[in-house]
Amino acid sequence: MNFLNRAFKNVTRRPTKSVLLGITFLLIGNLVILGLGISQAAENAKTLTRQKMRAVVSYEVDYEAYWIYTESLTDQDEIDEAYKNYPKIDKDTALKISQDKDVETFNYLTNYVMFSQNFTHVPLGNEELKGGYSSTYVDEEGNEHEYKEPNIFVFTNIIPNMIEFEEGANTIVEGRFYSQDEIDNNANVAVISQELANINNLQVGDEIILSNDDISNGGYYSQFEITQEDMNDSYEVIGIYSTVNDVDPNSENFKWMSPYESPKNFIYIPLTTMANNMYEKHSKLFEFEKEMYPDMDYEGPKLDDYLSPHKVVILLNDPLNVDAFIERNEGNLAAYTMLNANNESFKTMAKPLDTLSFFANVIVWIVGVNAIVIISLVTALTLKTREYEIGVLLSLGVSKVKVVLQLFMELVIVALIGFTLAVVTGSMIAGQVGDKVLEFQQSQQEESQDDYWMSTSWHDPTDYFTTITEDDLFNEYRVSVNPILIAEIYVFGLGVVFIAILVPSVMIMRLNPKQILLSTN
Repeated sequence: MNFLNRAFKNVTRRPTKSVLLGITFLLIGNLVILGLGISQAAENAKTLTRQKMRAVVSYEVDYEAYWIYTESLTDQDEIDEAYKNYPKIDKDTALKISQDKDVETFNYLTNYVMFSQNFTHVPLGNEELKGGYSSTYVDEEGNEHEYKEPNIFVFTNIIPNMIEFEEGANTIVEGRFYSQDEIDNNANVAVISQELANINNLQVGDEIILSNDDISNGGYYSQFEITQEDMNDSYEVIGIYSTVNDVDPNSENFKWMSPYESPKNFIYIPLTTMANNMYEKHSKLFEFEKEMYPDMDYEGPKLDDYLSPHKVVILLNDPLNVDAFIERNEGNLAAYTMLNANNESFKTMAKPLDTLSFFANVIVWIVGVNAIVIISLVTALTLKTREYEIGVLLSLGVSKVKVVLQLFMELVIVALIGFTLAVVTGSMIAGQVGDKVLEFQQSQQEESQDDYWMSTSWHDPTDYFTTITEDDLFNEYRVSVNPILIAEIYVFGLGVVFIAILVPSVMIMRLNPKQILLSTN
């Protein structure tokens, strides 16, 4: 271990060289801290934001890709065939995906906006702003009618569970959720909210009546001999749930919200039940149409059409497993269907952080390459002044490997001092510089950003994605010097020193101690 002792003494005997190298390592260390710190902060911000998002993936039709495909067709037969084979969610694929190891539960969603008949909905509180729940219209004969808008939103599933209940947003307070046996036997059962039960004095065992249309509105059904009773279906209340979800009265959309958009007006019914009820109604309507229009040649309704979901929303056990889940299962999908994790929106918001991370990594690479070149040159040039010392060591039997190790340790000692000082100074400036860089990047992003983030006028009750803003993302961005970053800096420094010593090592290996001493004399 004498080479360690010689390395330490050489560093102290040549203070000028050691100080200059130390300053070099200090500057390199500060730049590396900034680069790695900014990159690490950007990745941490995205990870922390991801963890706050709901771990859901939506298996749905890729409408955009499908419409692009149909627009590209020119032959009418191909166009007709494309519309005939409209993409649908495949039940077998959905069930296969739902067996993935990361899946907690899933919502096999076929949803309906319905009308309550023997009970009323829970008011939103926007009735005065909106102008009331119902309005009037005048028909062609001059008769005035009251128009009612749908006020109940029905959720369905093919398993006795829902994401809302699995996550704890909804909790059964009376009765129970529907069972698999009730799903298999198309039982007319329903689970309603506590607020809906209270306002209508409903209890478990009571009966509620829902319809998919209100005859008093006139319209299509009024052309046929269809009564309101034909449109109605009765359901036994088997469960009452409480929910923490509610509409936001401060949102821009609140004024225009319909009653069915309130989570208090959500009702949960087995998919098979709703499918059979809707199939029977539309089959009856089809028979009326055939009598009125005997020449019509289109097919009647099929039960499978009502059992097909609008989309399947899958709840995973961890938001960080979303990308891996999609990668494992996207190969099972049919054409023009997709697994949507709202990644495009997240990537758009994270674009400033990605840009920061990219340039920070580029800076680290540039600094690393320059550091290797500079230190290699400095070390190689100083070898000329140390030829006699090296010749003596070699003539005394010290191996060339130990001479190289001595030079390596000299650089390591100076590098450790320089990087240690860089940790102290870098921790003082990293946060401030990182914040300034992010502010600049945000201002650049805002200048080029369009109205993509303007809110829409309708809230989709089946949208399970967590609403995340850029502020939520950027609030997680904090540049700090932590133990992991410090370890990365020291590893980076040792790597630079190791690569930088390679050129001097080759030069030392070629030296002949006898020739060195003779030339010196």
